[in-house]
This record gives sequence, structure tokens and C-alpha cells, in this order.
Amino acid sequence: MKKIRLYILLFCIGISRAGFSQEIFTVGPMVHFNFGGEKMQVSYSIEFAYWNFSHFYYGVDGAIEFAAKRIRIYSEMQTGVALTGLACGPVLEINTADKTAHVGFQSSVWANFFIGLDFRERWINKTRYACPGVYFKIPFADNGFDNSNGSVSHHHYHHHHHH
Repeated sequence: MKKIRLYILLFCIGISRAGFSQEIFTVGPMVHFNFGGEKMQVSYSIEFAYWNFSHFYYGVDGAIEFAAKRIRIYSEMQTGVALTGLACGPVLEINTADKTAHVGFQSSVWANFFIGLDFRERWINKTRYACPGVYFKIPFADNGFDNSNGSVSHHHYHHHHHH
């Protein structure tokens, strides 16, 4: 239970911090069910993303993903409107059994920011995979971890600035 409370706390801090920021970072686990190979494979990944909201939503993500006998590293450019978005980019798949690596392409459609669903399609080594998944992301703003007095003086300056 303690762990869950900690997550909720981090989550709330992240959201409140993110409210003041035009850019946020998110990190969290993802689980995907990969259909398209010989048999369905479950993969687990940890994904980091950076978002900028100043003009239009855009961001970039990067992740490392583990499945049976395979490790994938990928990065996507992403854009979104409200709580849905699109992402696409290259994937590097390392097959630990065959000691081979393939570069492929993937595109994802997702819904919801912090806890949500995504559907990813991948084209790797002449095979198309359909990968529905679920994820949980913790947001944090870049100004959240400097030091608290830095942000206080920062706010003070803003008030000063308005007068």
C-alpha cells in the first residue's frame, strides 16, 4: 500500500507542477500484446516522453521494451489533441536468441495522458504486428526538481512583473 500512496503523491505533484509548465516529461510502464508473429507475445516497456504545449502539442518519446528473446528500443515523434494522439518512429529490435538486430517502423494511436490505452502497429523484418497495450505514466515538469526556493522567487518575479 505504501508504494501506491507514493505513486499517487508523485502523480499529484506531477500534475500540479505540470499545470504551470508548458513542457512536461512523463515516464511510466507499458504492457503490449503483440499479435502478428507465430504466437502472441507480451512485452513490457518503460517509456519516457517529453511534451511541449506552447503552440501545438508535440513531443518525443523513447523506450526500451523487453519481450521473450527480444529487446526493442524505439523513439517516436508524437503529437496530440486533448487526450488522443498519434506517434510514429523507428524501432530497433534486438533478437537475443539469434543475436540479430532489425530496424523497423512503428506508429501508435493512444488515448488518455496518464493511464490509458494505445494501439501500436509495427513493421519489423517483413512482419506486421498489431500491438494493443495499456500504460501508466507519471508526469513531472522540468521545474519540479530544481529547488523549491528557486520557484518561489520565480513566482515573486512574475507578480512583480505584472504591476
